[in-house]
Amino acid sequence: GSAYFSGLEVKAAMIPLSALGGSRPPGPDAGGDGAGPGMVPMSSLSSGAPSAKAPGTAPAAPAASEAAAPQAETGPTPEQPPESTEQVAEVGKVGKEALDPLMPIVIPNQGEDSRPVPKQVQCLENGTDLFKMFEVDMNKFDASQTRKAYHKMATFVHPDKLGREPTDADRARFTKLKQAYTVLMDEQLRAVYRQHCFGIAGTGGCPPQGHDAALGKALEMARELRKMGEERALVLYKAAEVGWSEVQKDQDGRAMRGDGRKLAHKFNIFQDISSEDDDGELDKERRGLTVEQILERSPKYADKFLDKVKPLLVEPKVSKSAAGGAFTMLEEPKLMDLLNESAKTVQRHVRKCRTALKQMNWAMTSLLAHKDSPWRGLEVKGSLAEHGCVKLLELMKSGMAVGKFSEVHEEEFAKLVDNLHRLYMDIFERRGQELLKAAIQAELNVIYLLPESGGRLPDGSRVLLQDLVARADLNGKAGKIASWDFALQRYTVEIEKEEKKKETEAPANPDMFGLGDVEEDEEDDTEKNQIELAVPKKLMVLPKNVLVDLGTPKKALDSLVKDWNVWRKRPRSVSASQDAEAVAAALGPPLESMANFLQDAAQAVATGSATGRDGAELIADDTRQALSNARNLAAKLLGEEPQEPPKAPPLNEPAPALVPFQGETVSQALKEAAEVAQASIELNKEKKEKKRSRSRKRRRKRSSSSSSSGKKKRKK
Repeated sequence: GSAYFSGLEVKAAMIPLSALGGSRPPGPDAGGDGAGPGMVPMSSLSSGAPSAKAPGTAPAAPAASEAAAPQAETGPTPEQPPESTEQVAEVGKVGKEALDPLMPIVIPNQGEDSRPVPKQVQCLENGTDLFKMFEVDMNKFDASQTRKAYHKMATFVHPDKLGREPTDADRARFTKLKQAYTVLMDEQLRAVYRQHCFGIAGTGGCPPQGHDAALGKALEMARELRKMGEERALVLYKAAEVGWSEVQKDQDGRAMRGDGRKLAHKFNIFQDISSEDDDGELDKERRGLTVEQILERSPKYADKFLDKVKPLLVEPKVSKSAAGGAFTMLEEPKLMDLLNESAKTVQRHVRKCRTALKQMNWAMTSLLAHKDSPWRGLEVKGSLAEHGCVKLLELMKSGMAVGKFSEVHEEEFAKLVDNLHRLYMDIFERRGQELLKAAIQAELNVIYLLPESGGRLPDGSRVLLQDLVARADLNGKAGKIASWDFALQRYTVEIEKEEKKKETEAPANPDMFGLGDVEEDEEDDTEKNQIELAVPKKLMVLPKNVLVDLGTPKKALDSLVKDWNVWRKRPRSVSASQDAEAVAAALGPPLESMANFLQDAAQAVATGSATGRDGAELIADDTRQALSNARNLAAKLLGEEPQEPPKAPPLNEPAPALVPFQGETVSQALKEAAEVAQASIELNKEKKEKKRSRSRKRRRKRSSSSSSSGKKKRKK
């Protein structure tokens, strides 16, 4: 363990070099190794050799030797071969980079002072494979599920969330969690880990080696990738300083082409070293989406863009904070200082903006010909912003490799910030208008479902069947109202087909399936199909046999309340000429009142959904009042005149509409039009009669001429 502890640091005191050697039997104070005062003899560093104390020096402090004792447990076991070149990541350093996530981690043992390990993170020490650790499927990897599991486990091991002073074991445990997350989130490292952990059958495969060996292989590859990135950075630095000449020579050494001097920004050698990218997830999400689904997900894309661009716009070197959580863009932002101080942070934010813009622009293009597209007029601004992100990221590679940025970087960064700010303001305003219109529409989606609405339930409402006597087995079934029969005064309900998922899991080896198991599954499927055939697709029921399901409007109201609160808490851009305090005082109370109205309506509908028909009757008035207040306030904020909702669909068939009398002018025009129509009809009749009379005369002439000619022939 001497190679491991040679660079170890302790917060309280330094470890004496004498503790790194073998045992020190008591001996004379004077040594014969020629060590000067205050120095440790070289013989003390050899294992098992007696070490002597320098003359005039005091013996080692017991506190320092005691401090070294618990640290010695963190090193590798004595059985580890000394010729191994792999070093274990160090534990106990003061700096933040003390533990390297790409090196093997050994969690130290604290002895009697060790604290119990939480059950949620015991998987970090007992050899559990990474897929079980993060509860993800090995064959169908889900990045979002892995991210959620990582944040869940980080709450138990993060040094800032422990509520106490973290120990070396806590730091090592958190680094081990980051290590596992890094390997699993990268596609190449995940493939290497899976290959060596579970093995690959067949020629050219490998046997399963377990979690520890597979993790070591993946970390070794990660270190090689990091080293490759550093080498490419050096090449790029050389290209930026002296340029790059590509010369092709023939066998005699003569140049075949002229020297092509390239600058650093023309190289593509700094492309993604690893395969981790978000394009795969975006393509996976887009695949198979219809136009209606894209239209439904467009608000989510807009919210994602607003969230990703927010850290870049509220940066103190880009804007200054204003009253009410707003911000004002600086006339001369300090972009060069921002690039020099935190280039990696800027690069990370720009990458997130590029991803959000890429998804948003794809939705814009897909809905270009749709009449209800929410992106109308933003296509050019979105394309400019995405192009600016891509260009700035390419330019930043050379600046980060060299360590300095030029005026070109600052100019492109300024253009990008301006485009992002303009697009942010437009989408922020449109998103607010969409939510206000959704608040007005929410009233129409709820009030007709409440008791005493003055009519029947609208078509498409989701209901539950109840109190059926002839078909008691259908009680509790869910369905949607298809139509209303005015003569029979009954609803036609389309019963929903219940889709039950198979609970049986497939075995690990598909070859273990037996014919008997397959036959039993087929018999079970036929029985289920026979049972489902007995359930009718449609059913006519009385109004008392349907119970409105308020779960759907409850979810819609909860989502609207959440989106509204998120939107009103986002920072609003205020120009330097505007009074930020006046804007906040004018918009703050109405926006908060709207949130309260929507929250009251959502709580009332949730209560009615949980308590059934009796509860719905109790909360009907409160819900109508809250939604009416929200509708009036939304219309006022939109600059429109509030309108009362139309009446509920009637129970009885409405009478045919009568054309009201609209004055002498209209009646005179109608009378003249009727006279003209009558005159044209009479003219058409006369023309037809004339045609008929002429044709009759011609027929008579022909018949008379033919009869006379026949008589003459007979006489002859």
